[in-house]
Amino acid sequence: MQKPESVRLGSFMCATFVGHALGMAAFVGLAGRIMGMPARSLLVPYMALLCCGLIFSPSLYWVRRARAATKSRAIRFAVAMLLYTAALIVALGFGTIKLHILSRTEAVSDFALLVLVLAAFNFTVAYRMMRRRGKTPESG
Repeated sequence: MQKPESVRLGSFMCATFVGHALGMAAFVGLAGRIMGMPARSLLVPYMALLCCGLIFSPSLYWVRRARAATKSRAIRFAVAMLLYTAALIVALGFGTIKLHILSRTEAVSDFALLVLVLAAFNFTVAYRMMRRRGKTPESG
């Protein structure tokens, strides 16, 4: 018999990947509508963002596996957010190049620094958030 909180890898990854795919579809659709771009031109940037879900889903499952150890879980969550943030920003940079919003040199020079700064910031915030969450007593 399964515990109420236990989730199988396949069902967890499917749920998170579908949620990620829907969220990215809404993001790309809204951005395309605001910029007046046809849906056909948004397919490649959407696929790039969709690939980020292949990092997002298994890394969140990996975080979930460390239930009891708060420091271990905080480190895992921070690493997962670091990888996801970096992948997401690279995918956004790729999309802006494909849509001719930025040139390659602009995207590389601007996004390289952005990837480093946002990934480091996200790592720090994610770690501190999970450590703080682990220190508070559970209600219930």
